[in-house]
Amino acid sequence: MGRWKDRLHRNLGGNPDDLFDFAIAFFATCYHLRDWLACDVPSLRSELDALFLTSAPLRVAADISNITKHFDLTNPPRAGRQLSLAREYEPTRGWFGPESRLVILSSGNKTDVLQLVTDCEGAWQEFLSKHGLL
Repeated sequence: MGRWKDRLHRNLGGNPDDLFDFAIAFFATCYHLRDWLACDVPSLRSELDALFLTSAPLRVAADISNITKHFDLTNPPRAGRQLSLAREYEPTRGWFGPESRLVILSSGNKTDVLQLVTDCEGAWQEFLSKHGLL
């Protein structure tokens, strides 16, 4: 997960397709870390379930991972609303390519993907630290 975050940050302003792919890979790995830990430390399964119920950033990461894997969600979104990834053009601060950034649109709200990446990483670090897994 950290390596995908690093790739995303190292390539800011680079090829927009690569940046999109790095972001998607980050969210997939972020979500799959839950499954890997549940298999490796089965006693954490209920706490992992609770983590994804209580952490808004991780719920969005799970939805992004499932949408990009299955094209569409067949179950209700974990975040409570359908979302879309969009490229927003903003001449004053671009990180996703010339004058643009990647955002998540949902229920009239807009979230910068870089902020969501940071929030997801923070949620995982807190959980892993609490359980002595860092």
